[in-house]
Amino acid sequence: MVKGTEHRRSGASTPSPRTGDLDLGRRIAARREDLGMSRKDLASATELSYPYIAQIETGYRLPSSKHQPMFARVLGMSLDELFGTVESAPPLRAEHPITGAPRPSREEAIERAVRELETLPASVRLEALAQVQMKVMAGIVEDRSRTR
Repeated sequence: MVKGTEHRRSGASTPSPRTGDLDLGRRIAARREDLGMSRKDLASATELSYPYIAQIETGYRLPSSKHQPMFARVLGMSLDELFGTVESAPPLRAEHPITGAPRPSREEAIERAVRELETLPASVRLEALAQVQMKVMAGIVEDRSRTR
């Protein structure tokens, strides 16, 4: 051993203590799955890292107060629902912000969009798809600018 330094002989590392809330993590994971999202999808939608999402869902850390409203918004929940401070369980699906009808899952929305695009003549489908992408991206940029 080099003088003045300590050397770990056992190769085994001490596991990190759980500083989060396992119930909160389970609520987030369950809601994410109800919406048909993967952890990667949630990380992308919240602009947070996959490891951070995994640590929250497994109870190793809490989301920062800065990120809590973002989680609630992306998951279509109130902060009370997210943190389990309301008596009733959150609905399986968030409501559509305009019609109030249940919001479709990601897969249902994709299937609906594909069906609609397939009704167009083949000669205009790609351009229509490009326009849909541009409108979706503009909406995402607008949503992100509102949360900052």
